[in-house]
Amino acid sequence: MKNSIRVAVSGVMSALSVSLLALASVVWILDYTAPLICGILLIVIVETFGKKTAFTVYAAVSVLSLILLPSKSAALLYAVFSGYYPIIRQDIDKIKFRIVRILIKFFIFNLGVVGSELLLVYVFGIPFENELGTIGIVIMLAAAYVILFTFDRLLNVLTLIYVKKYKKRVEKYLK
Repeated sequence: MKNSIRVAVSGVMSALSVSLLALASVVWILDYTAPLICGILLIVIVETFGKKTAFTVYAAVSVLSLILLPSKSAALLYAVFSGYYPIIRQDIDKIKFRIVRILIKFFIFNLGVVGSELLLVYVFGIPFENELGTIGIVIMLAAAYVILFTFDRLLNVLTLIYVKKYKKRVEKYLK
């Protein structure tokens, strides 16, 4: 595949991702869903062009969104978890022991989510609002684990659908 096509598609995906993350500044519910949707968009890049191009798109979207967007929480969630997770997920799934795979996924998720919250509070000065106290934090983390499990399953299904049904069409169109 021509390098110019790879660059053009990567640029369009980057622009689409930054635009979706910008919507999170306007619609509050997209603060958490827009980074996940942008991560799903990376499936096309990973499966069509490879991990190197996908990491380039991830880096470009992360830097641009952190610089340009007023909503730092959506940009930070993309940068610390949902942007690179779809790229490395297949490598994690190659591990033989299921419990080790799950523990690695939870570790990566915890590192990203807790790290992003700490950055939001201590670097960007955005206060952490929790009316329920400690139990609220536990409930939010449990809900985040459900979202991680759902996001991981969704990535598996959407990757399979893309590879089986659309990959040949896209590659034929891009030639």
